[in-house]
Amino acid sequence: MNSTVEDIKARIDIIDLIAEHVELKRAGQNYKGLCPFHSEKTPSFIVNPSKQIFHCFGCHKGGDIFAFVMNYENMTFQEALSYLSQKAGIKLENRSQRSEVRSGLKENLFAIHKEALIFFQNNFKISKQALSYLNERGLNSETIEKFSIGYSKNAKYDGNDALFNHLKAKGFATEHIKASGLVNFGEHGIYDFFRDRLMFPIFDLQGRTIAFGGRILSSSKNAPKYINSPDSIIFKKGESSYGLNIAKNSITQKGYSIIVEGYLDVISCHQYGFTNAIAPLGTALTPGQLKRLKRFSNKVLLVFDGDSAGISATKRSIELCYAEGMIVKILLLPQGEDPDTFLRKHGEENFRKYMGRAISPVEFLLKVSGRSKPDAVRYMLQIIASCPDSLQRDETIRELSDRSKINELTLREELKAAGQKRQKSEVRSQKSDILNPCINREEQMLLTIALSFPDRAALIANNIDPMIIENPGIRGIFEKIKKGLSMGKLLSVCDEEEQRLITMLSINTEIDEEYVEANVEEIIEGCLKAIALRKLERQIKSAGEAGDVKLLNSLLFEKKSLSQKSRLLLKEGNLAKN
Repeated sequence: MNSTVEDIKARIDIIDLIAEHVELKRAGQNYKGLCPFHSEKTPSFIVNPSKQIFHCFGCHKGGDIFAFVMNYENMTFQEALSYLSQKAGIKLENRSQRSEVRSGLKENLFAIHKEALIFFQNNFKISKQALSYLNERGLNSETIEKFSIGYSKNAKYDGNDALFNHLKAKGFATEHIKASGLVNFGEHGIYDFFRDRLMFPIFDLQGRTIAFGGRILSSSKNAPKYINSPDSIIFKKGESSYGLNIAKNSITQKGYSIIVEGYLDVISCHQYGFTNAIAPLGTALTPGQLKRLKRFSNKVLLVFDGDSAGISATKRSIELCYAEGMIVKILLLPQGEDPDTFLRKHGEENFRKYMGRAISPVEFLLKVSGRSKPDAVRYMLQIIASCPDSLQRDETIRELSDRSKINELTLREELKAAGQKRQKSEVRSQKSDILNPCINREEQMLLTIALSFPDRAALIANNIDPMIIENPGIRGIFEKIKKGLSMGKLLSVCDEEEQRLITMLSINTEIDEEYVEANVEEIIEGCLKAIALRKLERQIKSAGEAGDVKLLNSLLFEKKSLSQKSRLLLKEGNLAKN
């Protein structure tokens, strides 16, 4: 396995891989870009081609090509291995890989959701109530099949119709069924999470069922109308969108996506030919959903309800779209209408005419602001300041000036002030991560040298007891180095926190590498002595508290001797670039 991983790394350049998803620009020996894992205006995502690693000094994610694919595509290591091996043209050995993968929790959850989908679809076929409801909503059989709509019976506790019993009969382990979130295990017994509901399966981009949304059919006032599966290791509500697996090709072809509020809004749009429609899972759009959507198009049309909740959701969505550099327009439907009801009442052509009346964020915010125009302008300026696209910022400020009748120069001065404030905040956040105050400088410097000068790594590891290192992440890395692991294999055996430390310190732009290289022996010696002194100080404190005078005197003598020999080179400013 290790040789396969190394072969893949040798064939795939990290710059080429990441450049498929992130716009990178050279910055000295590194490449810089806007992080694909969080919203930012100032680039803090750095890729080092010589070390074949990346690190974001904003959200702290880091690693090699495998870590990037796992984070970006939400894949397991095995899935990333399969994906990258195909990209590299390397054929994986079949052996028992499939059985090994199948035995994992994540793979079992995919299988459980696939079986649940079949179970709900079979229930739907025999439910007159469920079919009648969808027919009343104007959905035809082709659309019902396209979206794999199902039905969950009102099976309470351990009834014969319960999904739990069905999954157990299929051989799934109880702990895996529990982890799926499809069954409740509580003091009142074991019972299905979804009962008497229309079931809308949620798929990932690879077409696998990862969760469900359910709309209640009974007239119960106590139960919420809609519920979604709880988050699991295969489903993150804030990163998934309903219908994106079906709409992604249409979004790419048409050049934009239609974002609506609910499941039936999406389904009706598709039935009437608007096949680029999707919905967030709930009324709140998230940055994670937009990042995935942006891979297919950076243009969106927001079609939310015109009530106060819909207006608030639209405002928040505009903020997020600008922060991602996405171009957004807003479609205002008549009061009391949503895409589903409008399409059924007025048809495709009238909906298309309304789409032609879509307005810009500036026009929308000024329209809904009422008499408080200055507040709307200030709010829009804050949104513009968050946008990473300079052309989009310029175009929006011109429109804001034109529609608000406020001098453009005045607006640009206000925008400049807002942008500077935001940028300073981001820079402070990035710099605070470079020299982490929770890690003492000597431990951090020793690991930096070990990573930057691999020929010195063994020397450092062999002259320090990892157990006296205070930071658990650095301790774990040195334990692995001590076992003889090369720098190239470190990332593949480190946990997420250790990977973050390795990539952060390997791409540490605050360290003067020329100074370190010229004085590397003295710096290593100084760091080792400083760590030894710190250990002695802890022992002295412990001996003093215990009243062990003999041990205390011995430790004090040892400290004095070590201090006289020490040349500590880590005073503030010695190693940092001016």
